[in-house]
Amino acid sequence: MKIVLAFLMLAGLLAIGVNAGSEPVCSYRNNAGETIFLKYLPLLKQGQDYVDFGADGKCMKRAVCTENFKTEVEDCAKHRVTCGNKKTFPGVFPGCCVKC
Repeated sequence: MKIVLAFLMLAGLLAIGVNAGSEPVCSYRNNAGETIFLKYLPLLKQGQDYVDFGADGKCMKRAVCTENFKTEVEDCAKHRVTCGNKKTFPGVFPGCCVKC
């Protein structure tokens, strides 16, 4: 009986994994070497984003999933953020590029 129950649970988990993988996603490899999966949300016309933080608490990059399921990566070096103008940037990124 326990073997049958374990088999059914395993089959259910495999079915969930197959369904989850059928949806197109974007991927990003963060600074820790982990692969992050992001979705594009067509009803909102917006892609999920991921902010990559370093060990010092400052962010380094931001990855966004685009409409055609490509990952766009923005680097902190692209933005001129200082402690003086940090509050003028909306959202987490790129204000997290500096620690004040």
